[in-house]
Amino acid sequence: MAHYEPSSEVKILFNDIIYTSENVEIILEEDQVYIKVLQKKYDLTAFQEILKSFPRIKITQFIALKAAITNAIEQLVNIGEYKPIIELSSSNDQLKAYATINLTPEQFVVYDKKELLELIVIACRDQGIIFGIDLQEVMSSMIPLDKFTIAKGMLPLPGDDAIIKLYEIDELKPQVFDDGKVNHYELNLINKVERGDWVGERIEPTLGIPGKSVFGNAVPALPGKQHKLVYDKKTIDEDLNEDETKTILTAKRVGAVVYENGILAICNYLEIDGKVSFETGNIDFDGHVEVKNSVEDNFSVKANNNIQIMGKIGLGGIDTIESREGSIYIRGGIAGKNKAKIICDGDLYTKFAADCTIECNGSVNIGYYAMNTNIKAKEVILESLNSKIIGGNIEATVRVVSGEIGSRADVPTHITVLGFNRVAYKEEYDGINTQIDTVKEQIVYLNQKLSIYSPNNLDAKQRHILSELEEAYDSLNKKLKTLYEKKKKYISYLHCKGDGEVKINKTVYTNVTIEIAKHLHVVSKVVSVPQSFYVINNQFKTT
Repeated sequence: MAHYEPSSEVKILFNDIIYTSENVEIILEEDQVYIKVLQKKYDLTAFQEILKSFPRIKITQFIALKAAITNAIEQLVNIGEYKPIIELSSSNDQLKAYATINLTPEQFVVYDKKELLELIVIACRDQGIIFGIDLQEVMSSMIPLDKFTIAKGMLPLPGDDAIIKLYEIDELKPQVFDDGKVNHYELNLINKVERGDWVGERIEPTLGIPGKSVFGNAVPALPGKQHKLVYDKKTIDEDLNEDETKTILTAKRVGAVVYENGILAICNYLEIDGKVSFETGNIDFDGHVEVKNSVEDNFSVKANNNIQIMGKIGLGGIDTIESREGSIYIRGGIAGKNKAKIICDGDLYTKFAADCTIECNGSVNIGYYAMNTNIKAKEVILESLNSKIIGGNIEATVRVVSGEIGSRADVPTHITVLGFNRVAYKEEYDGINTQIDTVKEQIVYLNQKLSIYSPNNLDAKQRHILSELEEAYDSLNKKLKTLYEKKKKYISYLHCKGDGEVKINKTVYTNVTIEIAKHLHVVSKVVSVPQSFYVINNQFKTT
């Protein structure tokens, strides 16, 4: 029968016999554990059962143990070490410390808990665990054999990422309303700034707040990510404020805020304070042009970029208003006297158009009426419910929208929609979305790589890598901006019905000819309900 009290003879020879039986003895000398096998054919499994009653024994010499039992070695064989009652450990990040109580459940129940707590405190002191110890929580968490938390460090707080805010150019959507006295058609095509005006900013990333380990050491915080400001350095200044928390972008000169291929810039800007007349001569400008009043008959305004004519009266028998690469806004409308010609690569916005010619690669947006006007554009959109197209020839690729078409006087009115391949447009639209997703992923990836490099303390090779990364980042942002602009146009095109549409929101009169994708329809009776004419599957439809 096994027992746990060593004989007086053995006590004299050894420090301590902690277990003895007819088969085996376990002897403790300082912190080392020895075995003495007394009987042959002793089973290793039986010995492992004994060890369950001695959680402080840690076998470190398993081969020696197996040999001692197999060969019944009566000499002392070192098989392991004797662990302390309290063992401490910590997590890899040193933000948590744990204790393990090496007592059996039966031993734990009878052991003085205050003494255990004192042993834990002493062990913490010896191992340098000094922060985040809650003795009350430790007392309530004690369990035998399994590790439990005795200290918690303080997590570092990551820094905030940089936040960029740039000059916002509002979507070009005219406001059409009637205040009871006069119809308004309001829009701002050119975003003018003065020298020194704010055009953007970046709130700089913060360093974060360091944490503290259970050993009292600082745990570095992850700094916030830096984001690159993308702008034209020739026309925009960058300044870091005194406390280095914000970088502010300001215009270097008077000009128009634009995004050229996704890059914020200040474009050339010419302001005509009054009229374009004999005093100014014809205008031809490399940039944006804003005419505060109007353009007198027989004069012309041409520009590479956007043009806006802000006079309330509008235009008469002018020669030409032409934007080679941009859009045009004519606040007061056009009464062209069969002379005026409006040409733009982008979109046209005007209150009304009469007796003029319009050629536009984008959309023609008219507030109230088009009368005896020849128009060629991608789309022709008349915003108001009471808008009218009377007379003239309207030719669009995608669609024509108006409140009324024709008139009670049966003025001949010709509407032509050339039509488009919806399937191809949809495929192109899906392709644009795929490209946008890909470019956004690439921008995120490059942004992460850029955040690794601080502009300071870089060697020549690192500066070269940083320069290449910044160039690639700028290029991707340009591409993304272009893709979004293209997507917006395709959304408008795909909103129309079929492969080309003429949409009438109120009334269509007789003597109106509608041709869509070479399908001709002559209106034979007045219809005063909203309807659409369109072609789908090479068939002319009306709804």
